[in-house]
Amino acid sequence: MEGYQEILVHMPLAGGDATLRVGVEIAKQDEAHLTGVASLPESAMLRTVTKTPFMNPSEEEIAKVSDAEAREAKAAEKRFTEAADAAGVTHSWMIGEGDSADVLLQACRLQDLVVVEQSTPGADLLWGPAVQMALSGYPTLVVPKKWDGPVARKHAIVAWNGSVQAAAALRKAMPLLKHTEEVTLLVGPSQETLPDTLRVPAPDPLAYMKRHGVNATKYDKQIPGADAGAQILKIAEEKSADLIVMGAFGRSRFREWVLGGATRHVMANSKIPALMAH
Repeated sequence: MEGYQEILVHMPLAGGDATLRVGVEIAKQDEAHLTGVASLPESAMLRTVTKTPFMNPSEEEIAKVSDAEAREAKAAEKRFTEAADAAGVTHSWMIGEGDSADVLLQACRLQDLVVVEQSTPGADLLWGPAVQMALSGYPTLVVPKKWDGPVARKHAIVAWNGSVQAAAALRKAMPLLKHTEEVTLLVGPSQETLPDTLRVPAPDPLAYMKRHGVNATKYDKQIPGADAGAQILKIAEEKSADLIVMGAFGRSRFREWVLGGATRHVMANSKIPALMAH
């Protein structure tokens, strides 16, 4: 993959400055098309509750909420359009009614990269769009709300344990890693158990990156599995990194996502952008 061709950036109705700036930056770097998407959760909820017994808001109440959301979406579109135009990035805009995570999961199907705002501790770490996207199978760049620097320019941290998730994250991060001055590979214990009848060589992420023009250095200590999330963030801080690449671990139970420990810790506490893939 030489570069991303289609990038989707989630525009919250309030805020989203960091995600917008990062999305525009990467789209300009790769000459990609940038799509902005906003969701209208309140309008969708009101449409649903009007069909529910004992919950019957007045037309005036519905109109008031819908009009307010529409104005916020229009303001978000204006911010998005002005930023993309200023950078000379081709762009399009869409609005969806529904939960933000659900809207994103529909909108991202023909996208190479999704840029979302970091989840906050609490319910957002279960239902938030960043978590849902990171575990969806689509490459997701999670950007902290206060992030004000470039992404993957100085130093990237790649977390590797040989898993399908870690491999997916590395493959999908290559367009970013190619622009990074330094890359450090952190190796943790494998979580996979192969059947007794199977013997295969382990993948070599350093060789893979080198063949793609990325010269990475392996960290001199193995990362413990039990405290991987905290260790990843500690090393990222020591290296003044501006990107973490890691697999996103979790399992679904109906619509509930249960995050793995390292994923949860990085999702909640990282101060730098993290590219995650499941």
